[in-house]
Amino acid sequence: MLNIEIDKPELEASLQQLFGNNQQSIASAFAEFGQQRKIKQDIGVSITQLAAGEGLSLQQVMKDIRRKYE
Repeated sequence: MLNIEIDKPELEASLQQLFGNNQQSIASAFAEFGQQRKIKQDIGVSITQLAAGEGLSLQQVMKDIRRKYE
């Protein structure tokens, strides 16, 4: 289990306004944020690989994406 401490009163107040004291909602929102960040990193890697001429076929890319995010 991962515990996160928030030491910025403004951020804590904002989270409480959005989610109240519902820890499950906060955890779900954080998980979504983490997944979005990972997707952005993966896209960045893909752009770098494409620029280096390491492109893949669309069929292979879609297969890899489905396997990774399903």
